[in-house]
Amino acid sequence: MGLEMIREFKYRGETFKVNAHGVAGHEEVFIIHLVDGEELAEISIDRMTEENDTSAPIEAICVMLCDKLIAEENMDCADVGGGFVWVEGARARDVLPSNKDALAH
Repeated sequence: MGLEMIREFKYRGETFKVNAHGVAGHEEVFIIHLVDGEELAEISIDRMTEENDTSAPIEAICVMLCDKLIAEENMDCADVGGGFVWVEGARARDVLPSNKDALAH
C-alpha cells in the first residue's frame, strides 16, 4: 500500500514543499520551491526507476533534489549554510513510514 506526504521545509534559507507518495524507499518525490507562497521551480525523482540510495531517509532525498534544483536554477539562496529543517505546522499530509513521528492527518 502506498503512502503520501505533503510538507514544507526550509533548506539554505529557502522554503520548499515536498510531495512524496509510494512505498518507503521507492517513492515518487516532487520538490517545489516556494517564494511568498507561490510555487516556482520544481524537480522530481522516481525512486523506483531512477538511480538513488533507496535506504536513504526522505530528508536526504529532499536535500539531494534541492541541491540539484538550486544549481539548475542558479538560485541565490538566503542562507547558503542553512541546513534542512521541517516547517512546523506546514503539513498537508505526513504519513510516510520514513518519518519517525508520522501521523495521518
